[in-house]
Amino acid sequence: MSRLGDAIRKARVAAKLSEKQLGRKCGMAESVIKDIESGRRIVSDDQAQRILKLLGADSPVSTELEVAAEPEVKLRPRPRAYVMPADVPAEQQKAVDESTDAWLDALGGVVKRVPVMDPKGLVIDHVLTPVIGGKIEGGAPDKVLYFRVPDDSLRGFRVHAGDLLLTVPDNRAQDGALMLVEYKGARMVRKLLKMDGMRIQMQAFDREFESVVAPAPEVRVLGRCVRLQRTL
Repeated sequence: MSRLGDAIRKARVAAKLSEKQLGRKCGMAESVIKDIESGRRIVSDDQAQRILKLLGADSPVSTELEVAAEPEVKLRPRPRAYVMPADVPAEQQKAVDESTDAWLDALGGVVKRVPVMDPKGLVIDHVLTPVIGGKIEGGAPDKVLYFRVPDDSLRGFRVHAGDLLLTVPDNRAQDGALMLVEYKGARMVRKLLKMDGMRIQMQAFDREFESVVAPAPEVRVLGRCVRLQRTL
């Protein structure tokens, strides 16, 4: 559980509200509140502040300050290199593909094989992900993706090397949100902050807080990270 999620849970309990009741007040599903409190769902600073204020928290804290107060987190191992599957006879592979396709067709409205992308934009894997109401976390099932975090540059935000971030399409920078961007030819996830003069601040947080400020036209926003999936 993250410190932010724990703060929301404690405020909810103090307000004598269930996850379902808080969800109704916030316009969110009960499962979303549970994910936020457990740290599985990523929320922006604005969303966190609104929830805490709604709960009557005396002094809602910024997630940046909350993260800075985290105890030192032990470094996790670097993600394992992706290994291409061994070649199999064409006929055997065809049979496997047909069987898999038939199974996925039967579950087409329930789950989706969502691609896992690396920083180069290459598909390195797939993750079966639930489809609810024809959407995956509000995004079109054929448009969402998982971004595999290559390093610990987001460790201060509780995101580690090898973790997967479910990302929905969004080309607008959102304050306090973790977003997939392309900057100077490189794809990365950063916490964004819109600044005066049509500039965007891209924040990273490993052992120390770091940021890069760039003109908005130079930062191509690709998507918003909405869910964290641990790999270890």
